[in-house]
Amino acid sequence: MIKTYNNGNDFYSENKDFLLKNIYTEVFFRLDSPLLIKTDKYEYALKAKDNNKELLVLKKEPYNILFFGDFELIPELIDYLIENNYELKDYLCPIDLGDKIKEYFKTKNIQYDLTLGMDFMEAYEKCEIDTKEVEHATINDLDEIFDLTNRFIKDCGLNSVHTKEKLKEKIETYRLIRKDGRIVSMAHLYENSSKDYKISMVYTRDEYRGMGYAKKVCGYILNEIIDKGYYATLNVDIKNPISNHVYKSIGFKRVFSQGIYGLKK
Repeated sequence: MIKTYNNGNDFYSENKDFLLKNIYTEVFFRLDSPLLIKTDKYEYALKAKDNNKELLVLKKEPYNILFFGDFELIPELIDYLIENNYELKDYLCPIDLGDKIKEYFKTKNIQYDLTLGMDFMEAYEKCEIDTKEVEHATINDLDEIFDLTNRFIKDCGLNSVHTKEKLKEKIETYRLIRKDGRIVSMAHLYENSSKDYKISMVYTRDEYRGMGYAKKVCGYILNEIIDKGYYATLNVDIKNPISNHVYKSIGFKRVFSQGIYGLKK
C-alpha cells in the first residue's frame, strides 16, 4: 500500500517514531519536511507499508531525495514513483539501502551511481592535541570562508547551495587556522540534535595539506563539543583514507555508512 502526503509536516509527524530508528538519517527528514509546504510530482512525500514494514521517500528541492526503511518494499515504492511520473534526481540514504534501490532502478533502465559514500562517525571523549593555533572566525573572515566553502563543495561533488548571507548568520560557528596571512584550514560546528554537535565543512588548502592543520581544528572543536556536554559527530568520504585516519586519530569511530547516488542522464 502506498500513502501520499499533502505536506512535509504531516509526513514527518506520522513517521517520526519510525525515522528515529536511525537518529543519524532522521535529521535530514526533520530538516527537509517543514520546507515541503505542498506536494506534487516534483516535491513529494510518500510511504510504502506492508504489515510492520515501511519504506519512506521525501523530495524537497533543491535537496537530494531521501529514502529510509525496509528493503522488501523497494519494488512497490519505486514502481509507484515511475508509473505516476514523479520526478527523479540524486538520492541520499544508508548505503545498504541505497545499493538495493540502485539495483532495482537498473531493472527499470534507470541508472544511478554512488557518487559520494560517507562514513558517519562519533566521538565521546576529548582528545589530547595542541590546538593553540585555532581561532574563532569573525565577520572579517566572511569573504575568505565563503570562498573556501565553495571550494569544499566543488571538491566533494556536492550540489549544496550556500549564500554569503546565510554564511554571515553562522560565521561565529567556524574555527580556523591562519598561516601566511590567510586561512589555511577551517571547520564548522552546529547542534545536530539534543545530544550531539556535528563537525562539517572541514577544508584545508591544497598546499597546506598533510601538515596536521585539519587535525588541530577538528580536535579543538571536538574538545569544545565535549565541554558543552554533548558528543561529536561527522561524515567522512569513505574513499578518503587520509581524512578517515585523521578523525580516528582524535577518537572518532565509524557508526554506519550513507551515500549520495547520482542519476545518470
